[in-house]
Amino acid sequence: MTHKEKPPVTEEVLADEVTEGLQSESEKLPNKILRYSRARERALLILDEVTQQYHQTGNPYFSKISDKLNSCGNYLSFRHYYTVDKVRLHAASFCKKHLFCPLCAIRRASKQLSSYMQRYKAIMSENPSLVPVMITLTVKNGDDLLERYDHLVKSVQVLNRKRTRARTGSRDKTEFSKIEASVGSYEFTNKGKGWHPHVHIAALVTAHIDQQALSAEWKKATGDSFIVDVRPIGQIQEPIKGFLEVFKYALKFSDLTSEQQVQAAVTLDARRLLFSTGLFRGTQVPESLIDEPLEGLPYIQLFYKYLQGIGYTLDPEKSTKSNNI
Repeated sequence: MTHKEKPPVTEEVLADEVTEGLQSESEKLPNKILRYSRARERALLILDEVTQQYHQTGNPYFSKISDKLNSCGNYLSFRHYYTVDKVRLHAASFCKKHLFCPLCAIRRASKQLSSYMQRYKAIMSENPSLVPVMITLTVKNGDDLLERYDHLVKSVQVLNRKRTRARTGSRDKTEFSKIEASVGSYEFTNKGKGWHPHVHIAALVTAHIDQQALSAEWKKATGDSFIVDVRPIGQIQEPIKGFLEVFKYALKFSDLTSEQQVQAAVTLDARRLLFSTGLFRGTQVPESLIDEPLEGLPYIQLFYKYLQGIGYTLDPEKSTKSNNI
């Protein structure tokens, strides 16, 4: 079955997932349902491509992915805690293959962003002199995604190892030694000129990072690239908006064609695309993609089922009021 290509799921959906805004949670729910509907529709495009790959190759890996995508997001059950006007996703069927599935990518990224923002606030309360900056490092495009991934990761590791040595008394000098905490993600796009690999790093620094000096370090680490960008997050947007650059990496896969996304997901499956250093190390991100319930509060259960071509639709028969009133 073929589904028409739709506009990709972008980082804006992640911003809407985690920012408070002026609307209450119940008022924001219709837009959330619409976002999830679009994400599920995009997942069906990926399902078509995965199924096609299975028929062409007979590889059981594609059969397993197909089964997971087929059952993912068939229903969503929310609880509206109406006395405090909070909405929580209570139950859902998730495949947790976030590189293939835009719906799981949204849920996973929002969990990561929320956890790291909580940690960020704690760090800044204890270290108010730290300055949040966004560092972007790029290497040359290439046709071999795995080779470009390995090259980018190894180059970043060179700088992080120099940072560790410099901060433990060695004579190594690096602009990265000014970083007290960082969280970064590897991102790959493809606009028809090969795979474009880059890394976004949200860092808390003790002093100004010299972009020219870092560019020279990066050229030495990569052997082929010198393009870097460093700017205070406050000059971009509010801190949470700046951190979006890091946690949107899986969502950006939806900017690819279905064929490219499957290729990228297969290549990068089980590889680390997110890393942290310093005071961000050890940040705990929940494994579950559903939300924690608000125990003891009355709620209305809102059960949505996915209808192909329509989206998520409220099922009145399965939407009920709790008894603990």
